[in-house]
Amino acid sequence: MWRRPRSLEELIPSDVRQRWDIDTETLIVWTKPDIQDAEREISDVNTIEIRYRDGKMDNKIREYMKANRIITVHKMDGNLQKLRAWAVSQGKKIRLVQEK
Repeated sequence: MWRRPRSLEELIPSDVRQRWDIDTETLIVWTKPDIQDAEREISDVNTIEIRYRDGKMDNKIREYMKANRIITVHKMDGNLQKLRAWAVSQGKKIRLVQEK
């Protein structure tokens, strides 16, 4: 699961916190990340690869969305945005790979 730290103290290793008796909690105020920031912060381990052949990207995106019960729209760009938003909400990111 992907999440940002809630406090500055979470960034300090636990052994250092114990050694110096750090028990405060200084909250970090985060602004809501846009989709690009969220995808950049998600680990590459949590990447969903969608492989497609030339000219078949729309079909593969729709196929993946249908398999995961994500409602599609008419345009491919709209479907791609919905799929990216869904993936980020699941703690994942999308990578489109064109096969030869």
